[in-house]
Amino acid sequence: MAVKQLAGNEGQDLRQEQTAPSVFRNKNFLLLWGAALLSSFGISFFLFSQSWYVVNFLNLEASLGMIYIAASIPRVLFMIISGTVADRFSKTKIMFLSDFSRSLLLAGLVLWFIFGEITLWTFVGFALFFGILDAFFWAAESAVIPLIIQKENLTRGNSIIQMTNQTSFILAPMLAGIIIAFGNYEIVFATTAVMLLIASILVFFMRVTDTDRQRDGEEQGFWDTFREGVAYVKESKVLTLVILTTVFLNLFLVGPMSMGLPLFVKTILKGTAIDFSMLEAGLAVGMLIGSIIVGVLNIKHRRGMVGIISLIISGFFFAGLSLSANLWMAIVMLGLFGVCLSCSNIPFISAIQSIVDDKVLGRVMGLISLASMGLIPVSYAITSLVLSVGVPIDHIMTVGSILVVLYSLFILFRYKEIKQLD
Repeated sequence: MAVKQLAGNEGQDLRQEQTAPSVFRNKNFLLLWGAALLSSFGISFFLFSQSWYVVNFLNLEASLGMIYIAASIPRVLFMIISGTVADRFSKTKIMFLSDFSRSLLLAGLVLWFIFGEITLWTFVGFALFFGILDAFFWAAESAVIPLIIQKENLTRGNSIIQMTNQTSFILAPMLAGIIIAFGNYEIVFATTAVMLLIASILVFFMRVTDTDRQRDGEEQGFWDTFREGVAYVKESKVLTLVILTTVFLNLFLVGPMSMGLPLFVKTILKGTAIDFSMLEAGLAVGMLIGSIIVGVLNIKHRRGMVGIISLIISGFFFAGLSLSANLWMAIVMLGLFGVCLSCSNIPFISAIQSIVDDKVLGRVMGLISLASMGLIPVSYAITSLVLSVGVPIDHIMTVGSILVVLYSLFILFRYKEIKQLD
């Protein structure tokens, strides 16, 4: 089975240009948009508070990687099949069950805070279950977006969802930092549980009709369906390159950044929870600005070129972050890094959603998610190991940024398929 060919090549099947209705008149998209806002806001609350509790309250900086590994390993394992599940069953039901289950988990965590003793292993246990539920949620969400909006609006729709996520990430860490400073952790986690519950209700009211392709897929055996998706990706050099690029990005940039920010604040900037929240808000502001730029431009052509160049520039700004000597310099560098990250991620994802057959879209997005997450546990483990032998986090971040820049330059000049990806 061959992937739909890229626009611009001879003999290609070009998509008809037409005026698509506004995404703001689409009930399904509006419900998804609301659910994305509540879900991302709540998850941002949880991740910030969990990280800061381990670093500042338990004083277990070097053990922070254990939580990320605990969440990442089951996420990676179940992402192997999550795309196949999304193609065989209702994507909205998968998303609903994921958000609803996570709200119940967080309600249990609040009770644990009240009646039990919170340790590192408490968060490790909850991270395991969160990782499993995340695996199914992201594959289903990525696959449902092209089913509810016109192809011509994919870049804009993805940018709006991304913009919403980043808006919540701006406000949530700041508010969580204030609550922690003047209140307690129970309020943060209880709020997260309520938000995820409401998000699951919004997803429940989405109505996405099963396609003939999905029903045909259900007639196949589960592993036959899985193998079909893998074969689809292997036959496409473009998809293979995108997967390799996401692996490299997450191994050397996203992993060290996710694990390293609280350590960077405490050990390099000598900061507090408020400083940490401001740094994360700076990243979110940058990603929001990048999302707005991509959404306004609604890029439809040369999205691969835009994505890879943005990735190269993001590596330079990440290196600037690692060399920052004060909070405001770090915020500026991380903000510019966020702008470039959005300008890279959104065009890449939109292009893939445009060229991949709906029949295998869940499996392809699941494999891309697997690639983006697959080496993050390895990244966390390597980062923890290097930290344990005394290498500072800023040095780790510098090396990672250099490797990503060199890799991206190689892809840009070696493979024309990426430059031609529309």
